[in-house]
Amino acid sequence: CVCVSVRVCLCVSLSLSVPPGVTCDCNGKSSECFYDAELYRATGHGGHCRNCADNTDGPNCERCLDNYYREGGSSRCLACSCNTVGSESPQCDSRGVCACKPGVGGEKCDRCQPGFHSLTEAGCRPCACSPSGSTQECDVNTGQCRCKDHVEGFSCDRCKLGYFNLEPSNPQGCTACFCFQHSSVCDSADGFSVHAISSAFHTDAEHWTGQQRDGSSVPVQWSPSGQEISLISDDYFPMYFVAPEKFLGNQLLSYGQNLSLSFRVDRRDTRLSAEDLVLEGADLRVAVPLIAQGNAYPNENMQTYVFRLHDSTDYPWRPTISHADFQKLLHNLTSVKIRGTYSERSAGYLDNISLVTARRGPGAPARWVERCTCPQGYQGQHCEQCTLGYRRARPELGAFSACEPCNCNGHSDACNPDSGACDCRDNTAGLSCERCKDGFYGDATHGSSGDCQPCPCPAGATCAVVPKTREVVCTNCPAGTTGKRCELCDDGFFGDPLGQSGPVRACRACKCSDNIDPNAVGNCNRETGECLKCIHNTDGFFCDRCMEGFYGNALATNVADKCKRKRRVNDNKTAAEDALKKIPAINATIAAANQKTKQAEAALGNAAADAREAKNKAEEAEKIASNVQKVRQEICWWGRSQIQETFRALALVSFSRLSAGNIDKVDLSKLNQIDESLKRARGQMGDSKLDMKLTELNDVARTQEDMINHYDRQIREIRADIANLNDIKNTLPDGCFNTPSLEQP
Repeated sequence: CVCVSVRVCLCVSLSLSVPPGVTCDCNGKSSECFYDAELYRATGHGGHCRNCADNTDGPNCERCLDNYYREGGSSRCLACSCNTVGSESPQCDSRGVCACKPGVGGEKCDRCQPGFHSLTEAGCRPCACSPSGSTQECDVNTGQCRCKDHVEGFSCDRCKLGYFNLEPSNPQGCTACFCFQHSSVCDSADGFSVHAISSAFHTDAEHWTGQQRDGSSVPVQWSPSGQEISLISDDYFPMYFVAPEKFLGNQLLSYGQNLSLSFRVDRRDTRLSAEDLVLEGADLRVAVPLIAQGNAYPNENMQTYVFRLHDSTDYPWRPTISHADFQKLLHNLTSVKIRGTYSERSAGYLDNISLVTARRGPGAPARWVERCTCPQGYQGQHCEQCTLGYRRARPELGAFSACEPCNCNGHSDACNPDSGACDCRDNTAGLSCERCKDGFYGDATHGSSGDCQPCPCPAGATCAVVPKTREVVCTNCPAGTTGKRCELCDDGFFGDPLGQSGPVRACRACKCSDNIDPNAVGNCNRETGECLKCIHNTDGFFCDRCMEGFYGNALATNVADKCKRKRRVNDNKTAAEDALKKIPAINATIAAANQKTKQAEAALGNAAADAREAKNKAEEAEKIASNVQKVRQEICWWGRSQIQETFRALALVSFSRLSAGNIDKVDLSKLNQIDESLKRARGQMGDSKLDMKLTELNDVARTQEDMINHYDRQIREIRADIANLNDIKNTLPDGCFNTPSLEQP
């Protein structure tokens, strides 16, 4: 063959059977060809190219070699490069895509398809992943499934610790255990079925109410024809539908379930907010827009809106709270609000509200209800109770409080799980059996059965131990008794409880006919019962008669009707008043005597022989002055100083003269004048009957002195009682004031 051009060759055959002028067409991929008779017979031309370039082949180098393909419209042929393990053959199609074995993917069959793993000669094996707990993908080399957030296991077929109820509709796979935060181990409870709390408004508004954002109430309209409720607004401020009681309370079993409703508006210019659905409870609050969770914008047509009650970020409740707080909120749900109006002069219509929950009984199983495996000290479906021997560490937290062992100081094996109060034995009492019960004494915190011993006191009395002496002293003695052993009658009572003076006589209240001061001490004799402090002018053993000089009814209930003074007593009173009126005359006499004294001082001479008599007169004057001073002190205090000073002046005059050595200069006539003046003064005093009044006043003074002495004795007794009580108080531990005593009968 002779090539006359790049694409045409003229072949000359030595065989006579070869047609002359045969040409070769190699598409520029070869410069050599040969005559192919068979090709000639088949196609009418017998030029067959050889040594085709660029991975081409064929009589005319018109196609790619096996396991090669032509890239697009170019003349180049590229290797298929099919994976020998994953492909069915090394040949690929015109796009370079290889034919893969089952489960194998990729253009070159070099990897497993999604949902398959472990490339082998037989292809890839399907992933054995749980559709509920996985993303339906697995590791292409190991087959380990890719799990949802709360799922684990090679096939993502089990919940992580702290989670339960694997279900496909849960984007996290499993629900967190609640268990009041006391346990992280739970599973689905048996015996619960699906239930729904709903309102369809067939007959009325079913206690739904309306509320503005500030909390003020607005009326809700019910439509008998549409069987729906509505809120109508005149301004832009939003109004809310407020759910009734049946949707509130403990809705823990609705966690992870749906709240659905039907809603429409009468105007399209709806401006939504971040708080279209609001849940409140347990001092927590979350809200979500109406269009969240894939819901559509509201319009004039009723549309269904579904909200999943879950803390997942797929359900944008704001603020974001933990699953524990979301469940805590639902456990004490106090408010559900649905926004009803969105613009001025608009209305919103609500219908078919449904809250999915669960209840015990037959029906479709509610697998989302948990059953907790409780640690020691807890019991109940949700570990909401303390077991026997445990109590709440913080009772104010209720079921959320931790449980701790009862602290009963060894005197009880059980306590109230809520209050922690022990069921005390061994004669102990108190929240933790930390003290002896009434009628016993000792230290209950030692923890032995003999910690508390009976009080050596009458029944009903308590006792305490004096720290210094360790003496047991009775307290809270029975009414009417007192003393360390309640052996004495109390003030206002009499008797002999121990029989110290004869037969035993119980203490009884003294009977003084209501004629004593109930606030006074020592009203009667504690042994005989004799009344000692009668008032209202009464007297007698029982204060049951009038005093001497008084008349009336000592037993009268009205004080005004009790004992009154007799006429003679009134006359004496009048005489005393007359004597007081004579005080000015006495003062005048004293003034005259004072003047006489001054005259006597000027007239004193050298009568030394009579000086001693003057001294005697002066001493007598001093005595008279003293007596007059006493009378004046009892009758009228305002004049006493002048009487005393006057007569003391007389004495001082005489003594001053005598002490100065003037004894021989005394004038006897002047002394006689002094003597006469004093006699006249004493006479005037005698006319005033001051001696008689002085006697009466002395009697009164003695009576008052006796009463004062009696009060002193009572005060000493009271002080002794106070000292005894202080000793008892010192026996009590710190912090025990105003509490029952440590030792009780």
